[in-house]
Amino acid sequence: MIAFLITVIKLLIILACVAVIHEFGHFIFAKLFKMDVNEFSIGFGPKIVQKKYKGTMYSLRWIPLGGYCAIEGEDGESETEGSFAKKGTFAKLVVLIAGATFNAILAFVLFISVAYTVPTYNTKITGLSENSVAANAGLQVGDEIVSINGKDVHLQSELINRDEDGNDAVIEYIRNGKTETVTVKDATQNIGYIGVSFLATNDASNTIEMVASGGKAADNGLKAGDQILSINRTATNTADEVVNYIRENPDKQLDFEIKRDNETFNVSFTPDSKRNFDLGITSTEQIKTNFKYAMYTTFDNIKTIVGSYVDLFKGKVGLDHMSGIVGIGEVVSKTSGFIPFLNLMAIISLAVGVANIMPFPPLDGGKMVIVIGEAITRKKMPINVEAILSYIGLGLLILLTIFVTYNDIVRIF
Repeated sequence: MIAFLITVIKLLIILACVAVIHEFGHFIFAKLFKMDVNEFSIGFGPKIVQKKYKGTMYSLRWIPLGGYCAIEGEDGESETEGSFAKKGTFAKLVVLIAGATFNAILAFVLFISVAYTVPTYNTKITGLSENSVAANAGLQVGDEIVSINGKDVHLQSELINRDEDGNDAVIEYIRNGKTETVTVKDATQNIGYIGVSFLATNDASNTIEMVASGGKAADNGLKAGDQILSINRTATNTADEVVNYIRENPDKQLDFEIKRDNETFNVSFTPDSKRNFDLGITSTEQIKTNFKYAMYTTFDNIKTIVGSYVDLFKGKVGLDHMSGIVGIGEVVSKTSGFIPFLNLMAIISLAVGVANIMPFPPLDGGKMVIVIGEAITRKKMPINVEAILSYIGLGLLILLTIFVTYNDIVRIF
């Protein structure tokens, strides 16, 4: 019960900080463009305390799920000179995008701060599998990789998290101060994937830490806390043994022996086949993080999060891979320590910012489309039409929220 309460408190802190910084972005630029802000509130519901200052009511309310910035005329008609409707297109767009911008700024600051607390692993090879594709191509321990297929790399993560079209990779590296180039054959191959993760330790057990929405593991009822005792009657005592067996068997039906709450059962299913870039590098040089590498790490994190939205629109991932508040709560419950907590807040802040600029009413991005459309046509959209679009959009968002929350509940419980 105490652990549950701690998770709820941590989740509320994250949501409150992310939402308040978003609304503060709207607020500060509304003030700069001399728009009337009727109220700026931290929290919702009944008020705890209120104070009016220079025409704006500042409120602290009991429900700590974010806040709001009530700008005159933003969601309705208003003829006052300080209303949103009376301002120019540029001012409207800046105010609308400011919320997402402040979310991005918060994420950037947190990512930078987190990066300084941990060492950086660069691209200088310190460990290489004997029969790996990189070793077969002539790469050696001590080589520093500087680019892959013409794209510069700076971090160990960039040697792994890649989306390459072809099977081969052109590697540019530095050896003994001299830059050389080699083509690595079959750097990208198909691997098996079921959508589970384990603790990130060298001796991680076969106990599942998390199950991804939309993966084969979730579809077949596997849950966090399950132990994968064997696959096709081959014992799997560690996380590496589980992962390696699955990776080596894409598109083949596997029989999993699962232990849950002191009961053992079997489930059979076929892992998904997933394209995977793998040079066979097992470790790279660890260095003290400086500003340059902190920036590299920050932009790598940002690229990953924004890329997940791009993959969603490209159809590479489906809606069933999305997580709602329950899924976020699960991640929060697995997060221990102040630094991982800040990193999670940064991820959520950036994700919320990106989501809010999508061209979908009633999100900020949808409002921006309306503002741009009005500027092009030189006609004001009828308030009732805008309201109908917002209601339709809100309804679809509610349905999406119900859908992802249901998926989260089924997956977790």
